[in-house]
Amino acid sequence: MRTVFSKSFIKAAKKFSGKIKKSLRDVIEEVEKADSIDELTDCKKLINYRYVYWLRMGDYRLFFIFHWDIENDLIVFEYLLPRGEAYGKKNKDNLRDKDL
Repeated sequence: MRTVFSKSFIKAAKKFSGKIKKSLRDVIEEVEKADSIDELTDCKKLINYRYVYWLRMGDYRLFFIFHWDIENDLIVFEYLLPRGEAYGKKNKDNLRDKDL
């Protein structure tokens, strides 16, 4: 699958180092090698959203938008957040705006 990264995702990813950075690299590599969304480990669809999913990476959540019917299996990584911030109202509202 093709992957694209938002500015906020890249900014958050640059703050990591060591094991967490390697884990992030492994997760992204797994996504790029997958033939379908069902092959991804620890991946769930957000309830009441059409295209928004999240991946678990330890204490972090990677939120992405999966456009399989719009742009041939394009995954847009939007947010990389700690678990405590991941499900806040602000982040959910921002994802809802992008869930077209």
